[in-house]
Amino acid sequence: MKLIPIYDDTAPVACTISQAEIPERIELVERMRTRMSSVERTEFGLLLHFPRSPEVDADLHQFAIDEKRCCEFWGFAITDAADDLTLRWDGPPAAHELIDRLKDYFEGNEPLTDLAGLL
Repeated sequence: MKLIPIYDDTAPVACTISQAEIPERIELVERMRTRMSSVERTEFGLLLHFPRSPEVDADLHQFAIDEKRCCEFWGFAITDAADDLTLRWDGPPAAHELIDRLKDYFEGNEPLTDLAGLL
C-alpha cells in the first residue's frame, strides 16, 4: 500500500512549545517509548506500534493534539486494530533529518533532551 503524506507542507518547520510545557511533553514521549512495541521509518515519517490499552490510546491522542498545536507541520493519524495501536507521524521533506533522529530516539539510540525543543 502506498502512503499519501498527511503533513502540512505549507507550515514552517518550527515549534512553538513553551518552556513550561517541555517537561510534561518529555514525560509523555518517554511513556510512549517505554510502551512502544516497534517503530518503522516510512517515506514521510514514522509508524509507531503499541499494544492496545486505554492508557496508550489516551496518551497517543493527547500527544497528537498537543504536538499539532505547537508544530503545525507534523501530520498524525492513529489506527486502532484488533491487537495494535499505530501512531503515524509524518513530516515534510525539510523535517526528514529530524524524523531520522526521532527514529533513533525511539530505538533507544539518542536522548530525547537533544530533541526537546523540536517536538
